[in-house]
Amino acid sequence: MTINLQNFFQYYDSDNLNHVEAVSLLAKEMPEELLKPSAGWIILYRGGRLEAGSINLHNFFEFYNDKAFIHLEGVSQLSLELPPKLLDESADWVEKYRTKYTPPTPSVLNVPYFSQVDNYRDAHRTCNSSACAMVLEYLKPGTLIGPKGDDAYVKKVFAIGDTTDHAVQTKVLQSYEVESHFNRDLSFEDLDEQLAKGIPVVIGILHRGTLLNPTGGHMLVVIGKTSKGDYVVNDPYGSLNDNYRGPVLNGKGAIYTRDILSYRWCPAGSDGWGRIFEEKK
Repeated sequence: MTINLQNFFQYYDSDNLNHVEAVSLLAKEMPEELLKPSAGWIILYRGGRLEAGSINLHNFFEFYNDKAFIHLEGVSQLSLELPPKLLDESADWVEKYRTKYTPPTPSVLNVPYFSQVDNYRDAHRTCNSSACAMVLEYLKPGTLIGPKGDDAYVKKVFAIGDTTDHAVQTKVLQSYEVESHFNRDLSFEDLDEQLAKGIPVVIGILHRGTLLNPTGGHMLVVIGKTSKGDYVVNDPYGSLNDNYRGPVLNGKGAIYTRDILSYRWCPAGSDGWGRIFEEKK
């Protein structure tokens, strides 16, 4: 039975990995001349324009508009020019396209959440301590007991220095036999690498102001990544998504998009502030 190629273009979803793989299969099996800029169906699809450059078949699927006559014409012409076997219900690419897609479950580490707003002192400025305390309790469960367990950690910090001093945080973590180091040159690749090892990362973001003019200074914990490439965080002050005006628990498992973090965390691509922890023993 012959398929209706228009439907495959119309319902293409670039977030569906089965659709993406199916179109890749189709491209491999198509005659080479049909993937050249001079191919008749491509010229029709582009409204009569002959453009130079290699062809990416995914783009024609992704930007297909069933209300655009030139797109309808182009795909109709492609249907006429494709070998019949590629328009058969049993074609490999068709079966792959129609296979039900289940998005991967976001990989999120089970990092306990501590709020800074209930800290016994300096609640408005102890984000660094509460963030480090979350990772400490994740790496060494049972070290900090109860929902206000980070108070014990905060007391150790103020016993030798200030919460904003990263060297002090390193020393306090060492007192719990946890090794870490603070960096000012991290990238998203560093986050991904640590998460793949099962280790959260404490990062510092500019949490105030606009994306084009971010200000402030705030520490939180990156605990996972979604299938779309955004990051799951434990933010001790609440959620950036509601401008820190909602309940503080909105910061537990909040999703901060990669786009937002690219402005607020590492605008140059590799200038992110953050604390890297040794692997969990």
